[in-house]
Amino acid sequence: MAEIQCKIPFPDGAHRAVCLDFLSFAHGLGQKFEGSVVYILRDICRQLDETGHDIPALGKDIAIEIAQRRDGEAQGTQLNRIRVLRKLAEYMISSGFDAYIIPKNFTQPYSYDFKPYIFSRDQITNLLKAADKLAFNAQAPHAHIVIPAIMRVLFGCGLRSSEARLMKANQVDLDNGILTIEKAKRNISRYVPMSESLTLYLRKYADDMSFDMSTAIYFFPAPGGGPYHDASFRERYISIMSKAKIPASSNDRMPRIHDARHSFVVHSYKKLTSELGLELYTALPIIAAYVGHSNLKDTERYIHLPSFDYSSITAAGASIIDACVPEVIFSA
Repeated sequence: MAEIQCKIPFPDGAHRAVCLDFLSFAHGLGQKFEGSVVYILRDICRQLDETGHDIPALGKDIAIEIAQRRDGEAQGTQLNRIRVLRKLAEYMISSGFDAYIIPKNFTQPYSYDFKPYIFSRDQITNLLKAADKLAFNAQAPHAHIVIPAIMRVLFGCGLRSSEARLMKANQVDLDNGILTIEKAKRNISRYVPMSESLTLYLRKYADDMSFDMSTAIYFFPAPGGGPYHDASFRERYISIMSKAKIPASSNDRMPRIHDARHSFVVHSYKKLTSELGLELYTALPIIAAYVGHSNLKDTERYIHLPSFDYSSITAAGASIIDACVPEVIFSA
C-alpha cells in the first residue's frame, strides 16, 4: 500500500517489506514521510539488502556506515538520513527485529554550512522563457500550461515545492490575489499576497484550464489529475534549467527546486533594504512572515550574508539603552 501511495519502487530484497511497513506506519501516525524522505528510506533499504541478510536486520556497523557524512554532502542532508535511520531502527525493534539506534551525539552540533544557488534576475527570466516554450505533449496535454504557471509561483512567491504542488483551487483567491497556505511545515498556515502581474497571469491560467475555483481540485495538476510528484516535477525542472543554460555548481550538481525559494528571499531582502530603504530589523520579520518561517534565524540563514550585519539593530536601540541603562563608572 505504501509503495502505491508514494509511487517509488523499493528493491525486491529482504528489507523491502519492513521498510514499506514502516512507511505505512509513519503515514498512519500523520507524519509527512514523502518525497525526498522516501528516497532516503529506499536508499537505506538498498544498503541493508547489500549486507546479504535473509532476515531483516540493522546492525551497528552498517548503521554507522549509512550515517556517515558523504563527500560534498550538506550536514542537513546527513541529519535527515540519520533521522530516518533512527525511526526505522525503532520501528524494527518494536517489530521484533535486531536493530542498532544511532546515538544522539553521533554528529557534531548542526552548523548551517550549505550554500544554495541564487538565481540572478536574468536567469529567472530565461527560465520562465524556456518554460513558456514547452511543446504540447499528448501524454501530458496540460503540462505546457501548468509548468510555466507553477514556476512563476515558485519564483514569484517563494513557496516550498510541496506548497505549490499540493495547492488546491479553493486556496487561490484570484479576485484579491492571495494564496492560502494551510498547515505547511511545522503546521504553520499563512496568507501569501501575489503581485498584480502574477495574479493576472493566474487568472488567464485558470481560464485556460477551465477550473471551478470553488472546488478542491489541484491547481497545478499532473496528467492524471493529482498533484505532481516531487521527482517528476524535478525532472521537468532540470530539463528547463538545461534549456535555459543554467550552469551546474562546482560539484556538478544542478540547482535544486528549493533554490527558487532561497533566491526569492535574497531578492526580496535586497529590494526591501536597497530599493525601499527599510532597515534590516524591519525587513526580516516581513520576509519571515511571508515565506512561513517560524523564527528570524531561518530567514537570516536564507539570506546567507557572509557576516550578518546587526549594526542597524544596535544603532536603533542605542538611544533607548543610553536613556534607560545607567553607565557604570569604576573608580581607581
